[in-house]
Amino acid sequence: MIRIAPPRTIFARLLLVFVLFGVVMTAVFLFVNRVSHEFYHRELAQTVNRDLARSYVEANFLLVDQPLTVSTLHRGIGKLAAANPDVDIYLIDPAGGIVASSVSEEAWVRRTIAVGPIQSFLDGARLPLLGDDPSHTSRNEVFSAAGIDIQECPARFLYILLRRAQQAPAAARLNTVYSLTEGAGVLVAAALLAVGLSIWFLRLLTRRLSVLDQAMREFETSNGQKLPAPRREHEHGDEVDRLEQSFFELAQRSRQQMEALREADEMRRQLLANVSHDLRTPLTTLVTHLEAVTTDPDQLLSTAERGRYLEIALKQARRVIRLVEQLLEAAKLEAGYVTIHPEPFPIAELLQDVVQKFRLSAGERGVELRLQASAQLARVEADVGLIERVLDNLLENALRHAPPGSAVVVSLTEQEGRVRASVTDCGEGLTAQESARVFERFYRRDKGRSSPAGHAGLGLAIVQGILRLHGSSVGVNSRPGHGSTFFFDLPVHATPAPASAVSSEPSATST
Repeated sequence: MIRIAPPRTIFARLLLVFVLFGVVMTAVFLFVNRVSHEFYHRELAQTVNRDLARSYVEANFLLVDQPLTVSTLHRGIGKLAAANPDVDIYLIDPAGGIVASSVSEEAWVRRTIAVGPIQSFLDGARLPLLGDDPSHTSRNEVFSAAGIDIQECPARFLYILLRRAQQAPAAARLNTVYSLTEGAGVLVAAALLAVGLSIWFLRLLTRRLSVLDQAMREFETSNGQKLPAPRREHEHGDEVDRLEQSFFELAQRSRQQMEALREADEMRRQLLANVSHDLRTPLTTLVTHLEAVTTDPDQLLSTAERGRYLEIALKQARRVIRLVEQLLEAAKLEAGYVTIHPEPFPIAELLQDVVQKFRLSAGERGVELRLQASAQLARVEADVGLIERVLDNLLENALRHAPPGSAVVVSLTEQEGRVRASVTDCGEGLTAQESARVFERFYRRDKGRSSPAGHAGLGLAIVQGILRLHGSSVGVNSRPGHGSTFFFDLPVHATPAPASAVSSEPSATST
């Protein structure tokens, strides 16, 4: 058994649908055309011959042969039929019975006919009207009829069928031929026009779908590397236009997500390398010094040396703890496990406490730490603990990059209902590319350098995550060789605090 494969393309399927639709519509057209021609010729024949029976009655053809017996009536009707051989003539009594006919009695199939159509014809009903054909069991034909009112004549109607039974098949065939001939020109022209327009429309529709399908295949085979060409946005586009635009936007988002995944994978590898390096160094130092203390049974180490070894081990242990805390904190922020508890508080006082906390560390580094604040203490709405963490990280970052003999300036200003806190150092500064990436997790300017304080490139990323929870962000202004200024804004609380001056050092211009 031969199986025909269905069309595989939308164009072929739609074209097949249009062809099938055209075939069905052609058959319907032929049927309607034939029926219409048949009704037309029937109505035409009945309209033209509407007064034929009445004219025969008025001419008194039935009174030619006397007396009016059935035999003479047959003979008279025969003479009328001989004058017009295309008709069958019947005399019908009031009950519909056949009294006489131009058709031989042997050809009668029915001896009575329905009188209703005859009466409707005489009453002037709308044509065409069909009456019974006595020579056929079920066929009806158009007719002409007239009433008869002749004494001694049993008939009451002259009933004339306008088509002879033996001519009906030939007439039907001729009618069909003429119907097809008349409609052939229109049918062929309509078919050619319909096919041409259908192919043009289908090609116009499916061409864009083919282009879109090709773009999707190329995007798939290139693993998202080859983006489709951007489409012009259509203000009143159709579904295909919107599909193209949606695919282009989806492809762009997929490309961005794949790039983000690649960057995340690269960051993960960097994280493993950085964390491994940062953990290995302090752990090695910690183990080395502890082993030196615990494996000294002969007391070769002096008390001072033992204390120094334990101090170094303690310092390295704290370094490991800080690194682990940063990793946990960054993971919580990324997972959304950190919940803020905002409350109004004077940020100037918090800033002063943070600066005091870092003064000793700054002094050990040979860096001067300055605090500048406006005369009025501003109260902000934020989570005190998290904002303190932000300030700790920014100050720690500034001190780490500030060279000995320089200054780190922490300032606080208020403008348009917001308070801006900024931390400025006089370090090496950042390039534009470094400024764009400095808040990324695990980012380090010098990937080969180990941080002595357990720094894994997470401090500024944690700052950014905390400020995002507060609906704010952290920014940086920096130039290579001119230091960096990190800043963030917080909204002022509705109830202002009493004014007071807070400053640990005289006002100075930020460097």
